[in-house]
Amino acid sequence: MYPRPFEYVRAETVDEATEALASAGGEARAIAGGQSLVPMMSLGLASPDVLVDIGPLPLAGSERANGSLALGALTRHRELERSDELAEQVPLAAEAARYIGNPRVRNRGTLGGSLSHADPASELGAVALAYGGEVVIAGAEGERRVAIDDFFEGFFATAVGSGELLTRVELELPPPGTGHGFCEIANRADDFATAAAAVLVTVHDGGACAEARLALAGVADRPLRCEPAERLCRGETLEGEVLDAIARAVVETAEPEDDAFVSADYRGRAAAVCAIRALGDAARRAREGQE
Repeated sequence: MYPRPFEYVRAETVDEATEALASAGGEARAIAGGQSLVPMMSLGLASPDVLVDIGPLPLAGSERANGSLALGALTRHRELERSDELAEQVPLAAEAARYIGNPRVRNRGTLGGSLSHADPASELGAVALAYGGEVVIAGAEGERRVAIDDFFEGFFATAVGSGELLTRVELELPPPGTGHGFCEIANRADDFATAAAAVLVTVHDGGACAEARLALAGVADRPLRCEPAERLCRGETLEGEVLDAIARAVVETAEPEDDAFVSADYRGRAAAVCAIRALGDAARRAREGQE
């Protein structure tokens, strides 16, 4: 299939982009890497009247300040995957980026595009929830901030409104003694995740968990925090019966549905497996960082 005709606008500034998005007579969409939007247009799943090209905008790069790392919306997946600097500061994002699509997708796709697209199986959506922080959204009235926990609203739906543009993501940097873990189960390499888990674990000197953040992908209509499992982690060494209870909490928190490939039951159990594996890796790395 071919996309239906659309108007193309190339924005040179954020103000030009938001003005073009807001003034469109019909549906308008921003495009950068196009790794999610273009396939949807080709399949007839998206039919924007106007495409606003934000590729020229100065929205890439990173900056650390006040305990957060600000990442520009046009930061490519490839940079998350390969930058030594980003791997040191946000290693969970670097690890998860390796699972996104294939090298062609990672070369073109962007952080802002992935989060704005809000695919329920999004690796970076789960990563953002695990770190926490805020997204910055530009519009006609200027910038506004939305907590990452409130950003994903449903199936392909976010807090970005009509005429608005996500410009950067500010991830909270965890304290020293924190390890990361990411696990994904998919039918084949390059496939969307059947289930995935992104985890950050901070440990005490004795090795017990002081804090945990656990986010899931592929098991609901949006990337999802699993706060019941997080509560079970605190004060524990993450082994034995505690892991069994965490796995049950993940299954109970997940909101999977049957599809043409797997059952809802399988997807929920896959999420539990991913969570336990990611927690194990995160706790191990946190303890190794204290040695």
